[in-house]
Amino acid sequence: MRKILLTTVLLSTLNAQALTEQDFVERLRASHPFFNQQALSSKIKLIEKRATEANEDWVVAIESLYQSQDKDSNDISTTAANLDTASVGISTSRKYADTGSDITLTHTWIDKSRSTDTTNNGFSLDYTYPLLRNKDGINDRLSTDVAQIAISKNTLEQLEAQESFVLSKLSRFVDLAYAQEQSLINEQRLALAKKELNLVKEKYAASVVEKVDVLLQQDAYQTAKQKHLQAQQDLTLLRHEIAIMLDLGFEQIVANTDLYKTYSPNIADLKAYLSKNSRVLKINHLSQKTLKRQLLSFKNASEAKLDLNLGVSSAGENSNYSKSLSNQSTTWKVGLGLSYPLGGIEANSNIEKANIELENLAQSKREQLLNVYTQAKTLKEKIQLLKEMMHSNQAQIEIAKARTVEEKQRYNNGNGQASFVINAQNNEQVVKLSYTQVAKNYQKSVLEFKASIDQLVE
Repeated sequence: MRKILLTTVLLSTLNAQALTEQDFVERLRASHPFFNQQALSSKIKLIEKRATEANEDWVVAIESLYQSQDKDSNDISTTAANLDTASVGISTSRKYADTGSDITLTHTWIDKSRSTDTTNNGFSLDYTYPLLRNKDGINDRLSTDVAQIAISKNTLEQLEAQESFVLSKLSRFVDLAYAQEQSLINEQRLALAKKELNLVKEKYAASVVEKVDVLLQQDAYQTAKQKHLQAQQDLTLLRHEIAIMLDLGFEQIVANTDLYKTYSPNIADLKAYLSKNSRVLKINHLSQKTLKRQLLSFKNASEAKLDLNLGVSSAGENSNYSKSLSNQSTTWKVGLGLSYPLGGIEANSNIEKANIELENLAQSKREQLLNVYTQAKTLKEKIQLLKEMMHSNQAQIEIAKARTVEEKQRYNNGNGQASFVINAQNNEQVVKLSYTQVAKNYQKSVLEFKASIDQLVE
């Protein structure tokens, strides 16, 4: 395998560390804001999941009331002229999503004054446990479970986005390697044209060749020079582009890679591999998983609401606050609460919609598999065909070199023309450039194939 060479234009950079493909990707990850955006997206998903746990927060409530009641002079049911009542209630409650249960702790203080000086203090602890609807907290945990699936889905979607991004940038890295090789080939042709021009001038001075030979060689030299300048321009502009992309100095942008290396896919059954490993299909699976989780809650929400209610309370009344605390009596209670919505229109509609969406995702998954398989299969075949073209190019290069040698010998022996030699040399350059062009297309196709089977970014 032939390692890519650096042109004379790049010789001053040889003391710097040239970039391998891995170096390029690592530097891209470290410097480009795209990857910072991806990291922020992950943080947002984690925050969104944490927000779904807000229904388990402790909730503290305070309620106060002052009431003044004047006695009707005709009312003989009370002896007091009027009654003032002040009350304060403090409660704290919390939901436990894992069980769907609720717990509430309440303290109530009531003070009645003027005609009847009494103070009432009450404490209660109530616990509700669902037996049918929301059993085991299936509905309370819905948003959290969906958020967790969304995190996994976002991770895969980020990898897909990163793969597309890295593919587009690595394509420029291949362009850089190609531009370096192209510049080298044109530089070699220019050096050869310069050498041939000097030789033909010497022969013309010695009256060995005619003036037309000098003119032909001068034209060949100028043509080679123009192509070399164009190749230098393309390479310089590309190096500036990549330097900005990677936040590196211009002198550091040198591709150290083998433009002619070959790749052999080691996947026997491509369709089976994609069916199991394709990220696009995994994302579809997670979308189905989200709908199935929602469907469980929709079905549960259609059931009757049957709750087990447990409670214990303590209350005391006396002439002042401290005495009412010491004069407490305890009460406990247990009961069932049942309710059922007639019709169940909302629940049934949600269930029907979720089932249709699941079927739609299943059909979409089949289509996605066909698409990714078609893409991967055609790219795999393209790689093989380009490899055969590269082998053909290698044979052409050998033929072109032999032809150049033959035309040169004929010309030196006086049996050929200068134009034949120049045409042979130009043809050799064209064949080399064609080989390099095919190699560039081959490397880009390899990158596209790796991306299609999700092996470019893992």
